[in-house]
Amino acid sequence: MQVRLNKALARADGVSATLTAANDVLIPGQSASFELTVTNKGNNPIRVDLIAEGAGANAGGDVLLTAKHHVNSAVPPGETIKIPATYKMPDYSSFTVPHSAHLYEKDFAGMTVIGAVLIELRGISFPLVLKRFLDMVPPVEIASVAPSPAPLSSQKANDGSLRVEHPFEVTVINHQAVPFNGRLAALDSTFGNPINEMAVKLAAGEKQTVRFMVAGSLSAIRNNSVTFLIPDLKGSSSQTTVSLFSTEAQVAPNVRVGYVRGFDYSLPDALTALGVESKELTVDEVRTADLSKYTSVIVDNRVYESQPELIAANQRLLDYANAGGNLIVFYHKSFEWNPDPRRSRPQLAPYKLILGDERITDENAPVTFLEPDHPLLNVPNKLNQDDFKDWIQERGLYYPKEWDPQFHALLQSNDPGEGPLKGGLLVADYGRGRYIYTSIVWYRQLRAGVPGAYRMLANMISYGRASK
Repeated sequence: MQVRLNKALARADGVSATLTAANDVLIPGQSASFELTVTNKGNNPIRVDLIAEGAGANAGGDVLLTAKHHVNSAVPPGETIKIPATYKMPDYSSFTVPHSAHLYEKDFAGMTVIGAVLIELRGISFPLVLKRFLDMVPPVEIASVAPSPAPLSSQKANDGSLRVEHPFEVTVINHQAVPFNGRLAALDSTFGNPINEMAVKLAAGEKQTVRFMVAGSLSAIRNNSVTFLIPDLKGSSSQTTVSLFSTEAQVAPNVRVGYVRGFDYSLPDALTALGVESKELTVDEVRTADLSKYTSVIVDNRVYESQPELIAANQRLLDYANAGGNLIVFYHKSFEWNPDPRRSRPQLAPYKLILGDERITDENAPVTFLEPDHPLLNVPNKLNQDDFKDWIQERGLYYPKEWDPQFHALLQSNDPGEGPLKGGLLVADYGRGRYIYTSIVWYRQLRAGVPGAYRMLANMISYGRASK
C-alpha cells in the first residue's frame, strides 16, 4: 500500500520514474544493464538518490539493482535524470522458461527486478520502488520440440533388428549478444547414451527452427524418452525431454495420403509416424489437382469451418471418392456441417448425414463393436478393447443423429446413465470408392500417443487396399 501511496504522491507533483532493461531476458552468469529514469514535470526541484547500496539479490531472491556510481543529484523542473545500473546474475540462477513448467513456482512470470530511488520533494523524502519481470533463460534456449510426445514407426534394418526413425522440428533461440556456434544433441533419457547430434550456428539474438532426425534401435529407445540439449553450454544448458513410443500399427503397402489440415499438426505428425507418404492439400489443390494419385484423402477436424471455401470445392472430393478413392472426414460441429442455405452449405456427405450435439465425455466409456467382422475394424490391424484404453478427455463430439442406410455404424458407446450413440464411426461405399465419417476425437489421442488411435488411423487410410 505504501508503495502505491508514494507513487501517487510523486505523480501529484509531476514526478514519474521508469525502469527499463537493455535486454528482455536475463542469463545466468552474465551481467545485465538497466536504466532508471526519473522525470520532473512539476514546478518544484527534486533530489534523487539510489537507495540500493549493496550488490546481490534480496532475501526473497529478487534482483536488487545498484548504480554504477553513487547518485545524489538535483533535478530541476522540466528535467530528467537517467541512472544506469548493472547486475551480474548468479551462475546458479534457475530458469523460468518454459512458463508451462513453472506455473506453481514463485518466479513463474519471470525474475523480479527491483530498482528503488529516493525522492526528496519539498522537504519530504520517500522511496519510489520500480519492478520489472524478466525471464531467466539459458544462453541458448531450446524453445520447443515437435512433436511431443513422439510416435515412432519401426523399420527392419539389414541385420534384421528393428530401428526407429523420426524427424523433429526443434526451435532454438540464441539470447546472447554474440553469435553461437555449437551443437544440438539428443540423448537417451534413461542411460544418457548419445543418439545423434548436429551443428547449430546462430547469430546474436537469432531464433531458428531446425530439422533433427532421431534414429536408433527400437530396443534402445522404445517406450522411453529422448532428451534434447545444447551440450556446449554445460551447466547452463537448456534441455527438453520428449516421450517416445511405438505405434505398433501396420499400414497397407503403397498408401499415399492427401489431407486438408485442421487447427494443428497432429494428423501430419501421425502420418509421418506411420511411415506414410503424405501431402498437405490447399483448397486450390483440391479444386485443381489430380486427386486420383492419393489412395486416401482426409478432411481434418472442423476444416469446413476453418477453411469455409472448401465447401464450394466439396464436390471434387465426392467425385474423387465416387471414382474409387477413399475419403475420410474427421469430426465437425453440427452448426459447421449440417445443410444451411444461409451459408450456401449443401449436404457435404454423399448420403444424408445430420449431426446432433450429443457427445461422450467419459474417456473410459465402454465401446461396443456393432460389426466386429467389418474390414475397417480388422485390416490390417485387428482392433480390440485394448485399443480404447488410456484415452484422454472424451470419446467423441457432435455425434450424428440421422444417417442414410448406406452407412454402416461400426461402434457404439455412451456416457454412464445415457442412451447409446452409434454414429462415432460411419462408413459407406460410394460409387467405386468409399466414404468414412468419424465423430471420434482422434486428434487428441494421436497427439497424446494412444497406440489404438494410430492403429485405427492406419486402418482408415488402408481401407479398400489392405485386403487386395
